[in-house]
Amino acid sequence: EVRNMYPDWVLKEKRPGTNISKIGNNYYLYEVTSQWDKEKKRAKKITKSYIGRITESGLIPKAERMTRIDADPPLVLHYGGALLASQVGAEILEKLREHFGPSSETIFTAAALRLLHSHPFKRLEAEYSHSYLSVLFSGLKMGGKSMSSFLQRLGDDRPAIAEFMKAFMSGTEHILFDGTSIISKSEKMEHNRVGYNAHRQYDPQVNLLYAFSVESNQPAYYRIVAGNVRDVTAFKLCIEESGIKDMTIVADKGFGSKENFELLESAGLRYIVPLRRNSEAYSHTRFESGNKADFDGHFMFNTRPIWYYSGDGICYFLDSELRAQEEKDYCLRIEKKIENYTDSSLLDKQFKFGTIALKTNLNLSPQEVYCLYKQRTNIEQTFDFLKNLMDQDKSYLQSQAAMEGWAFINHISLLLCYKLYNLLRDKKLLSRFSIADLISHLNYIHKIKISDTWQTSEISKKSLALLTELGITIT
Repeated sequence: EVRNMYPDWVLKEKRPGTNISKIGNNYYLYEVTSQWDKEKKRAKKITKSYIGRITESGLIPKAERMTRIDADPPLVLHYGGALLASQVGAEILEKLREHFGPSSETIFTAAALRLLHSHPFKRLEAEYSHSYLSVLFSGLKMGGKSMSSFLQRLGDDRPAIAEFMKAFMSGTEHILFDGTSIISKSEKMEHNRVGYNAHRQYDPQVNLLYAFSVESNQPAYYRIVAGNVRDVTAFKLCIEESGIKDMTIVADKGFGSKENFELLESAGLRYIVPLRRNSEAYSHTRFESGNKADFDGHFMFNTRPIWYYSGDGICYFLDSELRAQEEKDYCLRIEKKIENYTDSSLLDKQFKFGTIALKTNLNLSPQEVYCLYKQRTNIEQTFDFLKNLMDQDKSYLQSQAAMEGWAFINHISLLLCYKLYNLLRDKKLLSRFSIADLISHLNYIHKIKISDTWQTSEISKKSLALLTELGITIT
């Protein structure tokens, strides 16, 4: 029966104490033993260990097969993404060398691989060996154990990380501030705390605070705080560590506390911060009248009329389209009988829908204040890139230092990501191509080793057309 199942070249490798197993189109040899089954009154086979793979050329033992892989590096490497990352990231790598010396190439390579392939650190070694980055930056130790200890050392050097980030704050006039939660599976970290986020998740998590530079259109600074610490309470240390001076802070309503306004004023910083709709300082009187004559005027934003008035350092805005949408959404929740959504609460909130109040100490028109605040979508996009494009919405690291190293390498990945994003934006291609599209095109461009010489693979017409539009030459 066995001879009918397997070819002769497979059966010739079978010997006493072994068993053959077919997985897909491949054949594998295992060492087995037998043990008496008292219930079934017969012997049963127990697999002890894997011996090797059976090929028509003979048996390739496990140890020998690993040696062959190590001895013979890949002859085809991912090239397009590696090349462009090294080109657009030249300034980033230079700054890393200033602050991290010999470790800079490992940081840069790990960050580039994370962006291009979105794999966890334990898979970096395999990706590195199949990437042209292994040629550009040869001899790096990217194995699981090596990277684990590397992240620990890197995270312990927060002063160097902070100094590196200060270089990207230079020349910035407007800083966007916000935070996001990262689910953490560690049971050992101090910052890993049960918290609450916008997605109603109560899992153990850390909070990741980010500052985004409007002028350079890229993330500039981050800081990790405990999952049960509110953004507002961590704001002061972020201001101090980042060295923010002579800049305008644009933050979310979570930062709009009395303490934070006092902090911003005492630090001599300009700011635009929204008030919560239930804030005592938030006046709804003119909204309640329903008379547009009570407003100071209106302007157009994304083809929508925005009505406004101002007073006591607060600019008030009404977006009628947003009001209708928010009212519709609230009514749908009432229909679905969601807790705390009632007809009476709808009447209480009716004049708050579609409104926003921005507290500011800037000497700007309401329209200028509104447009600056609306750039906050840039930092929200940063979190989208981190969690969706790069798939970094959770961490399994078991120490605070390793988590810090993880976050810093992700930060470098985000800097590279924005280099690509700004390239697409400047060429007005964002309506046709996403960063994921660009990376996909790049990853299909390979280097092939022929007669000890690396040759660039063929490039599809579609990929070549995109690269031409971007002004990128792959040689």
